[in-house]
Amino acid sequence: MPTVLITGADRAFPLALAGRYATLGWQVIAASNAAIDPRLKERFGDMVESTHYDPLDESSAEKLAGWLGGRAIDVVLIDEGTPCTDDRPPEAINAEHWRQIMLANTFAPLHLASLLEPNLRSGERKILAAVSSHAASIGDYDGARGFAYRASKAALNQMWRNLAVEWGAWGCVCLLLSPDTHVENDGKGDPTESAAGAQSFIGAANSGHSGTHYTYDGKTISW
Repeated sequence: MPTVLITGADRAFPLALAGRYATLGWQVIAASNAAIDPRLKERFGDMVESTHYDPLDESSAEKLAGWLGGRAIDVVLIDEGTPCTDDRPPEAINAEHWRQIMLANTFAPLHLASLLEPNLRSGERKILAAVSSHAASIGDYDGARGFAYRASKAALNQMWRNLAVEWGAWGCVCLLLSPDTHVENDGKGDPTESAAGAQSFIGAANSGHSGTHYTYDGKTISW
């Protein structure tokens, strides 16, 4: 039975994706800082495992990796630690505001990915996906505000391109996926279509997709 690990599973998009994978017969590890919807466990029973993960706590990633041990994981999907709620004008941005968003959306995903490298190496699919954002695109987005959020997601994209090179030799496919804008912005919209499209795209992904930014249904997003 293939295994998928999904972080941020208390939020709409990753929660829907967890349900999608469980429906298809995958073993799902749902990691989050808050309790996941109990209906997921009620519906799928032991096919869904839940565990704690806080992207703002460095030791939380280490505890998660320790809990997993050497368990093989086929797909890892890391959802953002901080959603797109960054509405400050330039004069209202301070170091603490910037630090929290960058920590959650850049350092935390890379740190967790590095700890899960042995698990991915042991899995068959070797897919490492991260939830990015249209807001990270320099050429395809002209919205106002969101300075720290946009910078954090652009940095995430660059790191995943780096990982695509670093880990390509052992077959890791590093994907960057953006859900629907309404799901992305508040984390609460109806994510059914986005989850179905993302799962299908991940299922068909190969090395040619590694290190590139896509919509949930496989359309390329410009840098």
